[in-house]
Amino acid sequence: MKDQRSKIKNQKCGANNKYLIFYFLFFIFYLTAVCGWADSIWNENSASPYSTQKAYKVGDIINVIILESSSAKNLAGTKTDVKDDLALKFTHTIQRLASVVGTNNQVAGDASNKYAGSGQTTRGSNVQARIAAWVTEVLPNGNLAIKGQHRVEVNNELQEITLTGIVRAKDISGANTVYSYQIANAELSVKGSGAVADSEAPGWLTRILNWLF
Repeated sequence: MKDQRSKIKNQKCGANNKYLIFYFLFFIFYLTAVCGWADSIWNENSASPYSTQKAYKVGDIINVIILESSSAKNLAGTKTDVKDDLALKFTHTIQRLASVVGTNNQVAGDASNKYAGSGQTTRGSNVQARIAAWVTEVLPNGNLAIKGQHRVEVNNELQEITLTGIVRAKDISGANTVYSYQIANAELSVKGSGAVADSEAPGWLTRILNWLF
């Protein structure tokens, strides 16, 4: 009877050990599967879940604040000074007229030419505007190629602003704005047409005179 109880007890212990081994192996397999799944969803190029930087894509809109000013000044000057001295000596003719003209038989002449000219040109521009640009391409390094165009017509006066360039995503503020001076390879064009623009252009007579002189 005692041997039978001991045998039953040993069988129960063996069964418990089998369950423990099974649970241990299952736990190891579970950890391996979880680690593999975590590696598969991780991407080094993906944005951090704690970062406020937005992942931009083609077609997204970015507001560009244009603050541009430039000035140029050019000076030019020319000065010439030419002087010629001429001395003529007469022999026979002056000797014949010595009694009338006198004893001085030398004639001298002097000629000079002087010119001085100068010119100066000054140009300056100041552009302040705000336009919406869209993302045309997302480069491999994460930079964004953008393009924006803005046209306004008031009282038959048309103003057109065109902007293209490349901007870093991290330079875009949380308000989705970026300054024009933060744009690389920026090309900014501001054109106007209308009565005011026509009045600023020189007339045909002025153009002809400038071409001639």
